[in-house]
Amino acid sequence: MARTRIIAGDRIAGAIARFQSNIKKSWCACVDSSIPAFSMSGEIKKGYVAAKGRGVKIRYVTEITADNLPHCEELMRFVELRHLDGVRGSFAVSEGEFVAGISGRSRLEKLVYSDVPEVVEHQQDIFETLWSASTPAKERIKQLK
Repeated sequence: MARTRIIAGDRIAGAIARFQSNIKKSWCACVDSSIPAFSMSGEIKKGYVAAKGRGVKIRYVTEITADNLPHCEELMRFVELRHLDGVRGSFAVSEGEFVAGISGRSRLEKLVYSDVPEVVEHQQDIFETLWSASTPAKERIKQLK
């Protein structure tokens, strides 16, 4: 049964890991500039490695800054990366699921999860709009160096 729910506390990491492991074809993420460091840490990074190993196409939009540049360059080993000025908030969508982070003062406090087909399709459309408006990472990195 398809549903949308809010996940909080200790269950967030497990929900993210399940989302990552469920992806079969396409993983699209649009995240604020603080998330590349989180994406390249511990279990989350393992999820990217495993998805790439399964042949998942991963596209990632963020604001590439001087501060997150090392993490973005590392991400480029796993994802097709693009830059978009002023990205706020974070979400990811696959062929069948959607997650969005709700941050507190210094950490992820809640996660919105949905496998409702209409919600997933809507989020895929939003991602495609942002992807089309973004700049390839290599162009942005040249500007920063």
